[in-house]
Amino acid sequence: MGGTGDLTEPSAECMREVLEFSLSGEYFRARRSTLCGVKGSVIALLFCGAFDQAFIRDQNNRILLQVFPRAFKWLVGKLDMYVAEQTDSIVIPPSRQNDTPFKYWVELLMSDPGYPTKRRANRVQIPPLTQGHQQQQQQQGDGGQQQPQADAEALSVELVSMIRRAKDARDAQLERLEAIRPLLKTGNTDEDSLVSIDVSGATVTVTKGVATSLGDDSTFANIFLKHDGRAAGFDVEHVHRIVDIVARAHMKGTAISAQDVHEAKGGEIDETDYRSVLDMYGLDSDRYLGPIDGLLTTDHLHKMRQWCEGDEDAPPIPPCVGEPVHRIYKATVDGWRWLDFFDAVRGHSPLVLISKVADSNELFAMIIEGPIEVTGAAISDTGTETHAFKLRGTDSHPHVGFIGCSDQMTIAGTQERVTELMDYSLPDSELTALLWVASFSFGVRPTAQQIGAPAEASDESMKRCQGHMLEENQPDEWRQWQRPSVRPSDHDWDEDVVFLPVSVKGWHFEMDELEGYVLA
Repeated sequence: MGGTGDLTEPSAECMREVLEFSLSGEYFRARRSTLCGVKGSVIALLFCGAFDQAFIRDQNNRILLQVFPRAFKWLVGKLDMYVAEQTDSIVIPPSRQNDTPFKYWVELLMSDPGYPTKRRANRVQIPPLTQGHQQQQQQQGDGGQQQPQADAEALSVELVSMIRRAKDARDAQLERLEAIRPLLKTGNTDEDSLVSIDVSGATVTVTKGVATSLGDDSTFANIFLKHDGRAAGFDVEHVHRIVDIVARAHMKGTAISAQDVHEAKGGEIDETDYRSVLDMYGLDSDRYLGPIDGLLTTDHLHKMRQWCEGDEDAPPIPPCVGEPVHRIYKATVDGWRWLDFFDAVRGHSPLVLISKVADSNELFAMIIEGPIEVTGAAISDTGTETHAFKLRGTDSHPHVGFIGCSDQMTIAGTQERVTELMDYSLPDSELTALLWVASFSFGVRPTAQQIGAPAEASDESMKRCQGHMLEENQPDEWRQWQRPSVRPSDHDWDEDVVFLPVSVKGWHFEMDELEGYVLA
């Protein structure tokens, strides 16, 4: 790794040294004694003096650390207080708990792989000291044989314990070494060379290895290697966040994921600004964050995961929007007809449909675990799990949450519509639809409106919907919402449950947008 091999405690003279840094291009100074203030931590090992010759350095001999600058500077400030005994702990503040670039570097540098001691499957187990052994230890003399035997057994137990502690100490040190390895020279002089750009008067520096990690001719590489050191005038912290995404992926040897990009945003950056910087540096914002005009958000996915928590039949819900979660259908772009819809979504699964109610802007989501396949003119029933949610309410009716689920889905054919569906809005009436999933019927047309309807289902519109929930499944926060109710027995059906509408528009409502996303 390029170190001296001597990992003993630094000398007092060494500890008084002040080290100069380039934190991804940002100049900074810190005393070695501060950096080594928490014994056993990764940061203490990194700056113990053994690796001073292994650091990448800039033209001014400053140590180049490819870290998120704000995180490192905050940590050094806290270490200063810790060394001065002004605080007895270093805790990431709540405002930074969801700021991944900040949290990642603080936790990595402060981690101590040796504490608490990890129990490994291959550890040598200490044999228990039996009652017989204890009695033997208490006996003195007795033939001159029992005492030596007891001493030997006690020594063997202690020896096993010593070996275990030595192995734990070695394994912990190896883990620390692996943690600092990405921050040292790679041994490849070309990859370790530094390239910089100017961002609004500030310098941002990366290694050539990081610059080209997305491809030698990528937009990211070209900005650092071919733009004469100049970049667009964005906020430098925005750029540091983008650079940190690329640097951490390079250090870990992994591809950049949508989750990496979502989590790197933190809580302070405007979404539009963040997307602009991503696109400028070659990380397609639509690919990693989902389409800018999309109805589905990462927050929606988090809520649905939370609402399904503990359910053994919970649907597969990814943690964030963006690759591989991508939109495959948008009604206002691709068309509202049944043919338009199933041409876009057929063969894909699992799916999530997001509908926006006209005028009220309520949002509903349906997760469909199996594909929507239209193979002929007739309707079809499939044993597919479907789950329904309300994602956004109104100011007067803000209730959101899980609505219902079903293990069946009914799909219209190219000619035949889904039939024998109860019309909750009219007594003694049925309706037809194009798609029936948990709690929702899409493309509904009451019996009274069949005259003048398109001859074939493929030309029907998906735009009108009927939605309901069971009264017995109504969460507490919905119970103050007074709504009309319907019993199937009122329609000569055998069941005696109570149905309630899920939209403030009533049983039936028009949608002004419908989107389909693939979840895997």
